[in-house]
Amino acid sequence: MTDRYELTMLRAALQSGAAHRHVVFEVFTRALPPGRRFGVLAGTGRLLEALADFHFGPAELDVLRADGVVDEATAAWLADYRFHGDIHAFAEGEPFFAGTPVLVVEGTFGEAVLLETLVLSILNHDSAIAAAAARMVAAPAARAGQEMGWRRPHEAA
Repeated sequence: MTDRYELTMLRAALQSGAAHRHVVFEVFTRALPPGRRFGVLAGTGRLLEALADFHFGPAELDVLRADGVVDEATAAWLADYRFHGDIHAFAEGEPFFAGTPVLVVEGTFGEAVLLETLVLSILNHDSAIAAAAARMVAAPAARAGQEMGWRRPHEAA
């Protein structure tokens, strides 16, 4: 659950020394879909569980080396990777408006940059479902409803 460009950015940051700088990344929605006034944050619990198991094993490192994505120094750094920073977020189920930071990642550049895909994949999927559920609940009670689009936003897609 990381992207190749995140790994190449890490490699460059390790070479330049920027990997050890303290950074703050904010997660927010630039715009909501037309006609939608708010989103609903979900997935923070699942994200924290995934983060606890987020590491690079020998098989992953072998593939990254063979493909030339990482050099030996970066592979050695990744072999010991664990996120030691802080994460602050809205409460699960809290509504938000476009442009509002709903989650903040603080740590070193090297540790934090690898989390972009993991964070966005989980929050995008879970928040899409939570926002759809909130809209269905807010719909007029006199009408019956059924949701059939849940399969589209899954993070593995």
